[in-house]
Amino acid sequence: MRITKKWLAPVAVAALAGGSLAFGPAAMAAGGATCAEDLGDTAIDGGIVVPAGETCTLGGATISGGIVVEAGGWLDATSIEVGGNVEAIDAYGVSIDGSSVGGDVSVYGGDRGGFAYLNDLDVAGSVAAGGVDVEITDSSIGSGLLTQSAHYVELLRTSVTGNADLVGSSFGAVVAGAIVKGSLTVDGSQHETLIGATADGEPEAWGNQIDGDLVVTGNTGNTRVAGTNVTGTITASGNDAVAVFGAGNTAGAVEGEYEGEDPGEAGGGDQSIAVTVPQQATGELVWALDGTSGLVDLGVAESLDDRFAATGEIVPIRVLDTRVGSPSWSLTAQVSDFQAGGETISSSYLGWTPEVRENEGGAVAGAAIDSGFSGGDGLSVSRTLVQANEGHDRGESVTGAGLDLQLPLDTPLGTYSATVTLTALS
Repeated sequence: MRITKKWLAPVAVAALAGGSLAFGPAAMAAGGATCAEDLGDTAIDGGIVVPAGETCTLGGATISGGIVVEAGGWLDATSIEVGGNVEAIDAYGVSIDGSSVGGDVSVYGGDRGGFAYLNDLDVAGSVAAGGVDVEITDSSIGSGLLTQSAHYVELLRTSVTGNADLVGSSFGAVVAGAIVKGSLTVDGSQHETLIGATADGEPEAWGNQIDGDLVVTGNTGNTRVAGTNVTGTITASGNDAVAVFGAGNTAGAVEGEYEGEDPGEAGGGDQSIAVTVPQQATGELVWALDGTSGLVDLGVAESLDDRFAATGEIVPIRVLDTRVGSPSWSLTAQVSDFQAGGETISSSYLGWTPEVRENEGGAVAGAAIDSGFSGGDGLSVSRTLVQANEGHDRGESVTGAGLDLQLPLDTPLGTYSATVTLTALS
């Protein structure tokens, strides 16, 4: 059993006075923001600054301006849209996945090193990085790519509209599945330089298409080129050891020193077509609140003959499973004890009735759980909100649950809060 995602969401309930039940962060910030926490799917009118030494987590956010990461800061972003630039100097790291950037991306390290991990990213401008680990995968760069004195560089299944210059990578450079409309230069790389090749010199599954020249100079260690089509000239010089060419290379011309197989002649047509076919996506199991607000309001508890009672509904949750083979999954929840000042109420008094409201993914609602007012654990222990059996349809499902809180009459007055932990299991 593997936990795929876990999220703590604050909740609150007014037992005897007005109050609210909050279920996760949702915010709209104007004029820019400082990000030192998990902002989720925040919309920012302006830019974001990640302060020195802080961590900013964004999921589904829209930022009209740019993002600046200060020294020691960490940007961890998934499925975001950035209108401006992403800039980081001496940062702990920048990780951006499944996103778009309307300007440039630049990540430069200082004494601390750092990393730039860019995956499934559409960059309208250029990408520049230095002094950090660089991994660029399944991405599109609208202008050029420059890495300088990076620890290592991996450029995988990525399109570069301009030139790609990888200079001085101290632990090597790997280029596979790249489509470069300009020229590709790999200079001063140490340990291993692998361009469309394995360490043994065999062609990688993903070859490279270079519309300009391929320049491989001044590299030390194992330097291999295979499976790479170059419209212009391949230049190999000053490499120690001498570059070794494997199978599958073509070029308009070749200059310098190399060993191995001579490249074939580049095609003479007016145009060439290149496409990278990735591995079949393994898919993922993801869930999110289905609403712009995370607030659930149980209001003021009603005084009955033998108890206080309050009802409401959780914010609906949208679950999407796109994994190959459609394995079984479940979404469970557990509620901590309610707190108000120094007073505590057991969450066993809270029950629910789950339901599936939209179902394109074969979801099945969990069992209804009674309030523990008359006995039982209620939601103080982990309970299944929704699940799907192996082989279910691949699609989205939306689930909700009615909440039922029943409290003893001797409950001290106050506005009580608790924490809901939602966990996706597969």
